[in-house]
Amino acid sequence: MTETNNEFHDTQGSPIHAGSGDQNINPIYFTIHESVQEQARGPRLTLKGDLSWLKRRFEPPQNFGAARDMLRQSRTVVLTGPPGSGRRTAAKMLLNELADDHTPFTVLDDEARTQSPGLDKLKVQPGHLFVLDLSDSGEDVFHARQRDLLSFRTILQQRNGYIAVVVPDSRKHRLDSDLAQFEARIDRPRGASVLRWHLEQESIFPSGQQLASEALARSLSAPMSEIANLAQMVVLARDTNSSGDVSTWLSEAVSARIDRSNEVAEQLNKVPGGRQRTVLLAAAMCRGASSDAVFFASHRLVSALSLDGREQPRMEQEGYRTQLADLSIDVAPNNRIEFSLRSYDRALREHFWDNYPDLREPFCRWVDDILRIEQFTRRDRENLVDRFVVQALRTNSPGHVKWLIDRWIYPRQNGTPNALRDFGVRALIAGLKDERHGHFFRQLVYRWSRRSDLPGDVGQILVDVCTEVIAPTYPDQALVRLHHRARNEDGTGAPTAYQALVELTSLDPILLRLLLDRLTTGLAKQQPWPADHFLFLAIADPVRLADSSNRSQPLAADHTIRSQLGFCWRAAMLARPDLVVQRVCHWFDAAGRTAPHDLLLGILVDAASQHLHLLGSLHVLARDWSRTASGRPDVFVRLSQLIDIAQGLHATDYTFDHVPEEAVR
Repeated sequence: MTETNNEFHDTQGSPIHAGSGDQNINPIYFTIHESVQEQARGPRLTLKGDLSWLKRRFEPPQNFGAARDMLRQSRTVVLTGPPGSGRRTAAKMLLNELADDHTPFTVLDDEARTQSPGLDKLKVQPGHLFVLDLSDSGEDVFHARQRDLLSFRTILQQRNGYIAVVVPDSRKHRLDSDLAQFEARIDRPRGASVLRWHLEQESIFPSGQQLASEALARSLSAPMSEIANLAQMVVLARDTNSSGDVSTWLSEAVSARIDRSNEVAEQLNKVPGGRQRTVLLAAAMCRGASSDAVFFASHRLVSALSLDGREQPRMEQEGYRTQLADLSIDVAPNNRIEFSLRSYDRALREHFWDNYPDLREPFCRWVDDILRIEQFTRRDRENLVDRFVVQALRTNSPGHVKWLIDRWIYPRQNGTPNALRDFGVRALIAGLKDERHGHFFRQLVYRWSRRSDLPGDVGQILVDVCTEVIAPTYPDQALVRLHHRARNEDGTGAPTAYQALVELTSLDPILLRLLLDRLTTGLAKQQPWPADHFLFLAIADPVRLADSSNRSQPLAADHTIRSQLGFCWRAAMLARPDLVVQRVCHWFDAAGRTAPHDLLLGILVDAASQHLHLLGSLHVLARDWSRTASGRPDVFVRLSQLIDIAQGLHATDYTFDHVPEEAVR
């Protein structure tokens, strides 16, 4: 296992399947869907919901008003400010003030990390809102995006769009003069106010005196993201100690964040032996597990690091309990391993990862090995996964996490499900949610989505993380990955990517536009994907397309959408006439309840107009439908007139025996 660009590969370069050492581990969740949904911890299903969640907890930073004025006057704002001032969240909230339920909103994550694609490749819809955070961009990307922005602003002007660009203070002197004029510098909001907002949304109401305590002072000067994490820890303290009060919960949360790095370094200076250090790391990674589990974990680490050849025979060594006592590791009455100092285990983990970068790969293999220890409980394994992922991502090693995900989610070589699947799902969700490395894991999911040979279990995980984890913040990326998967899946998922796409687009007209655009491109290919015909017919809901109750005009009246619908209908009529009959009749029925009928009928006629046999089939289908109990002769008459017009003939009234006279007037 070697690491290249933060990614592990085996010697063949393919995913490594789990061995046979996990027979005694049972899946935690009954289905993959349940596994993702439960471990995603209460997902917000739409970007709008995600923004609403942020808004309820948002404390405007200093100079937020000036940034608002700049954005509204120039359609562009370049947000600068000190680290930890909440620039990214402020950018989202500035744009959110301009949004309604139908406003396209895109976070440009890929564009902030790689030179390609450029901003010129973006599809800008009317009123589109963009966030571009360049805080962690490389120099080449930073300069490329500046060049792009000069021309991109022209497109925004034409499409009535807006963009908020986040730039760290350390780079603002490198802004081109054309962009520097749009700078608005914000300062961090008061930490106490930020914490109050977060806690009150969780029904925890601290007093001013409690927030002004000396113990909280240092925590409240931390970056905004750390204050948000502090709030989560207060909530956790409340949930695990409901009999306490707000002061107790605040105290527990602050204690859990104490920096104990100096104390750990001092202890390790006094513990030179390899075995003792492996016991410390095993105890830190497995805190809360039984003493026996920690012993076997430390013993396997000795082997993993090749320390066993330098040791005395086991019976000549100190006893395990003596080692624990010498290392100040406690064994609780329930035989669980604990540390008397809060957060000491976290400081130990950070010390080993920071000071032994060459051992991070062996640590990764060791975690994969000990996850199978039979003395571990479900909670022990979950804690181990969580702790490893935190350290790997903190030290910029997402490839280590990917290697474990591959080990734990791919089926066994004999095709049976992987018993460690739920832990792989857990690691993947944590990676996707990470602000710095989420891009890496979204790219992993993207690569899965393009594979035609992807195992069904992995495909199901893909579908569920797209809907539950990726879609709330990156709905366009979720849609792209689901679309690729829908083209490759065998239809046995629950839900399938096809079903997830239909549901996702039913919730958001912006995503409907995006999928329709992708289907138009896909169906124009010489050999289109068969799934695209099914997808089009599924999303081409005439009632929704004709509905204008929540918008100024129905979607079907939009020139671009009408053109795309016509093209997709033509492709479906030509390639799969067996599939279209029922949906065309739905359109006839909806046209009969829509004024004017032409809104929907015109699209069908346009679709068929280039092929005489399609016009004939459409005419016959409308005639037969009009004679059914739910049919409308007036709809058939109007369709016939539109077909005549499409052929360059004069509109003619059609009558036949059973049509009432008023239907043809």
